[in-house]
Amino acid sequence: METATQIPRQEAWRAADVDEFVVTFYERALGRADFSPSGIADELGVPLRRAEQAVRVLRELRLVKPAEDGSGRLVAVSPEAAQMELLVPLEREILDGRRRLAGFKGQLSSFVEAFEKQSRARADTVVITGDREEIELRLLEAAQACTTEVLVMQPCVARETPELRLARPLVLDVLRRGAQGRILYPHTARGDSDTRAHLGEVLPAGGQVRTTKEVRDRFLVFDRKTAFIPAGEGDAIAVVYDGAVAAFLAGLHARVWESAFDFDSGASGYAGTMGDLKATLLDLLASGAKDEAIARRVGMSERTLRRHVAAIMQELSAGSRFQAGVLAARAGLVDLSLGSAA
Repeated sequence: METATQIPRQEAWRAADVDEFVVTFYERALGRADFSPSGIADELGVPLRRAEQAVRVLRELRLVKPAEDGSGRLVAVSPEAAQMELLVPLEREILDGRRRLAGFKGQLSSFVEAFEKQSRARADTVVITGDREEIELRLLEAAQACTTEVLVMQPCVARETPELRLARPLVLDVLRRGAQGRILYPHTARGDSDTRAHLGEVLPAGGQVRTTKEVRDRFLVFDRKTAFIPAGEGDAIAVVYDGAVAAFLAGLHARVWESAFDFDSGASGYAGTMGDLKATLLDLLASGAKDEAIARRVGMSERTLRRHVAAIMQELSAGSRFQAGVLAARAGLVDLSLGSAA
């Protein structure tokens, strides 16, 4: 006798072929000592081929089987009997699979401590990689191990880099698990719809968000143990497994955080930070910094920067960017120490 495990899977699940005719055919077969497909086909007035198709479906479901007398005729079987023959072996197979899975988990758990010990004594304290899959795996590892704090400093979502895009859902998961999170964006993020949409998830998850006039760097720090920082130009990332470096970045984050402005998702636009942003632009204009450098410092595109500069020049009645910087300096509107640092 066939068992359920002997049926090819694609055949066993052709039960999707069950239709109203198959049910009608089964009803005709019930209550008879035996039957032949041709006999019921004649009774129902359908082609023999259709009756044979119904029989194949019913046999796969164990609702029809050959008669025991070896005549080649068939008998109908109750659904309860079919269930015992068809489903019980499958359920037993599933149960055995679960037991094997539990056994494997128990065996592998013996190696967890050895792996964690090796991870703590990691030979490479800095790993530089541009491979997207490796970056994603290292971010996942750091995020899953994070239990107390995650710190982020980054440009707005519209200008975020690949690793920050990969980290976004992981940071949310860390926050939802109860860890503290402080995220710093430039003021320009307040005017970016994608960033505001993301922050609409961060704040309810328990994250704290502030914006500042400048975001000179981007980085993530998990539990002051693992840091992700840029590795030069391009998308390469340095993953730093060094508590001293992570603590340094945390201190830098804390200093910027102190002077940053709280983000309120209910407030529209720049919400009182435009003056701070404008003062920063004036400082950098007075320093003679190029558009690319200024845009990077304040976290906006060069195109948006030029619109802001045009508005400032009009406000100061300046004929050139240089003149705007000079007029701003004479009026005491710029911090010359910041300008020299640019």
